[in-house]
Amino acid sequence: MITIHPTYKKFWDNAVDGYLFLMTEQLESASDLATLGKINKEYYPNVQEVLKKHLFTGKKGQVFVLTAKHQKNLVQYIFVGLGSQKGQPHEERETLRRGIGAAIHVLKKQNLASAVLGLPNLKPFGVTTAELVKQMTIAAIMADYEFSTFKTDKKDKRWAGTLYIEVAAKAAKEAKALAAALKNGVIIGQATSHAREWADLPGNIMTPTELANRAQQIAKEYKLKYTVFGRDKALELGMGGFCAVDAGSDQDGKFVILEYKAAAKAAPTIALVGKGVCFDSGGISLKPSAGMEGMKFDMSGAAAVIATMSAIAHLKPKVNVIGITPIVENMPSGKASRQDDIITFMNGKTAEIKSTDAEGRLILADALCYAEKFYKPTVIIDIATLTSACAYSLSHFYTALITRDQALAEGMFKQGLLTGDKVWRLPLDDDFKEAIKSEVADMANTGAPAYLGGTTTAAGFLENFVAKTRWTHLDIANTASHVPHINYLGKGATGAGVRLLIEFVMGFKK
Repeated sequence: MITIHPTYKKFWDNAVDGYLFLMTEQLESASDLATLGKINKEYYPNVQEVLKKHLFTGKKGQVFVLTAKHQKNLVQYIFVGLGSQKGQPHEERETLRRGIGAAIHVLKKQNLASAVLGLPNLKPFGVTTAELVKQMTIAAIMADYEFSTFKTDKKDKRWAGTLYIEVAAKAAKEAKALAAALKNGVIIGQATSHAREWADLPGNIMTPTELANRAQQIAKEYKLKYTVFGRDKALELGMGGFCAVDAGSDQDGKFVILEYKAAAKAAPTIALVGKGVCFDSGGISLKPSAGMEGMKFDMSGAAAVIATMSAIAHLKPKVNVIGITPIVENMPSGKASRQDDIITFMNGKTAEIKSTDAEGRLILADALCYAEKFYKPTVIIDIATLTSACAYSLSHFYTALITRDQALAEGMFKQGLLTGDKVWRLPLDDDFKEAIKSEVADMANTGAPAYLGGTTTAAGFLENFVAKTRWTHLDIANTASHVPHINYLGKGATGAGVRLLIEFVMGFKK
């Protein structure tokens, strides 16, 4: 696993195996410290011509590795292209993340023990130096993550080396702030890796009990309050949605709550609610075989919330944070809920089950009720792999955000651009209420086909279970796994939502 440290030595004074150079187009260095002129003068004459000979021009995505001498040792010079740097700041930050991702992959492939990276010039990125250090650190850790637990040849294929980020050119006070930013980046990056690993684990291992145990370990390690209950307590509380989904599986469902308490007595409370379906067969509305592949990722919302709570415990925001995760399996059996069943939720509202494959909203409904009733939060955010429909609207690059709260929508959109965990708002108004009408209950658990818009109709269903609290719904069905061509996200789980939720909590103002 990668280790990241600040270095207070000047870039060229670091005795490492790899030197990373971020380059703009026309072979201009993105950093005042790590320049081609220095290499050309002291270490590798005619380096510009060598790069041009190998067609490296600094375009986005280009990587070139050159073996050379430095301080009498053979080392690797790794050149990474950032393009023209004429885009919007959020676009340039994303290019930088992918450049760092490419560099980490080279370090892994070369199996170098250590490398150093100089800070690029700040102007194109539109953030403070400390924020840029944090974002670079997160990207490096995310790029290093690889799920190889069950590969017998290599149990862990992550890079075991050390990356140094150079902060020496700054004044002592600023260097200290940059080191703190790097530390926070490590916390957030590692939390994201936790969420990815839990989601990547298959359903025969990551059962509801196992995920609840992981949450308990987090609580114990980071001194969070931990509460868990199962079906009996859920029945007592009137959680008909949770119990309807839980009924069909031999694996006992778990309702897990993690609590972080801020130092200030009058601190506002944020509730984070994550969908935790450890495997989704569709229930009686059985998915086709191909449709079940990847259904281990259906607990990615719960994984994001639990991982976020681990980071919150480290970062100590000035708000109380409650992480609520209803965790179940959705399986077919003689005990499973059926189409046409009518269930009653914790708030007394009823729903007709049109499809048992629309199970996530059933467990979230009770979780939203629970959050509002017992914690009276200022804001509730739920996060769920809820509808495949959002992929047709947003592809894999934006999480769907649905809310009636303009301020929350605008704030989370900006935070998404900052972190790279991007969101795009979809509409929600009273017209969508018609889509989930039922002739025999208060509502149906799926929208009528004539209305289409499955992502919004699902959010419209959830809206019935938040009475007074400011609320936002995040649908990560399209961003939680298998996002194409973004190198630092890899091939499996992405940890969608972790960076965004942490940024929201840390920056929250009532």
